[in-house]
Amino acid sequence: MSKKTFAALSLIFLSSLSLAAELVVVESSSPDYDVGQILDSQADIVLGEKAEVMLIAEDGAIVQLSGPYAGPPAATQLDSAGGALGALGQLVGQAEADAGDFGGVRGGTLDDGFLAQEIDDRRTSPWLLHTGITGPQCVVAGADDINYWREQGAAAARMEITRVSSGENVSIRWRDGESVAAWPESLPATPDEMYLLRFDDQLRSTNLLLRQVPAAVADNGMATVAFLAANGCISQARLEFERLRF
Repeated sequence: MSKKTFAALSLIFLSSLSLAAELVVVESSSPDYDVGQILDSQADIVLGEKAEVMLIAEDGAIVQLSGPYAGPPAATQLDSAGGALGALGQLVGQAEADAGDFGGVRGGTLDDGFLAQEIDDRRTSPWLLHTGITGPQCVVAGADDINYWREQGAAAARMEITRVSSGENVSIRWRDGESVAAWPESLPATPDEMYLLRFDDQLRSTNLLLRQVPAAVADNGMATVAFLAANGCISQARLEFERLRF
């Protein structure tokens, strides 16, 4: 995560200093705390020299701690730029800028080889993987099913999925009028793996970098938006942010 995104995350505080009962570890350089680990907000956190952790509370508050540190997490109230939702909007926008429009909503070619595209994102859920968006997309850890979304569902279509590290590939199909298709059971959905998606009628593949969201923050309002944005899943963070805002 860039320093700008880290700074934007630090803005997400509510008007109260109180923390929710549980905190989720979003980032950690300490061997004692793993990303996705759930901590009691009243329990002591012990960090060695130069170790850092970033935590998200259930109310959307972001807590950043740096070692040496020993004691319960304590949030210092900052200017929330018009409230938590306003801060979340800043976070999503800042994360998108840091990623070079990584989410694929505005045009541009990225230095790391990803190609941003113009996409009219009409997904009915942020947890559907968009077949036309390049870059990181998040799924819920331990989810029973993972599904793909295509924008044009008028005609039947076939898409090939290739796991880059192994070369494994499978195909999935949409029937006429369908927009959603399941991730095939024969291909492992492995976090931090790159997958190439290509429809039969397209020459260019879409690059999907699969990221995983802990179940504890998968349906947790503002914390969900913050976690998605912090992990590069900008298009999904935007959808969840819009749902909360309205």
